[in-house]
Amino acid sequence: MSVITANRPNAPNNAQIAVAAAMPVIYAAASIDETLPWPINITAVPGSGTPAGTMLVEYQTASSGEWIEWPAGTVSVATTYLLTGPVYALRFTADTWNGVVELAQ
Repeated sequence: MSVITANRPNAPNNAQIAVAAAMPVIYAAASIDETLPWPINITAVPGSGTPAGTMLVEYQTASSGEWIEWPAGTVSVATTYLLTGPVYALRFTADTWNGVVELAQ
């Protein structure tokens, strides 16, 4: 698992994050007292192959809180969601094939 720390106040603006299969990536606020900037547009792009790749996006509202699946659940095609409230971190998990997550604000 890798952890990427958002550098406030300008994060994420626009970011493209590579997600290796079976190696979750966490994109977290710079400190436990902060949240990621929002609203934030999240696009999960699962890798393609046979079988089709999938990707799960989850969020955490507090640094020690539970991980909650985003509304789309695990996706097998490019999927976009607008996160309209504060969260501490995002976690991206690709299964089978490498994928990409795009963040825009």
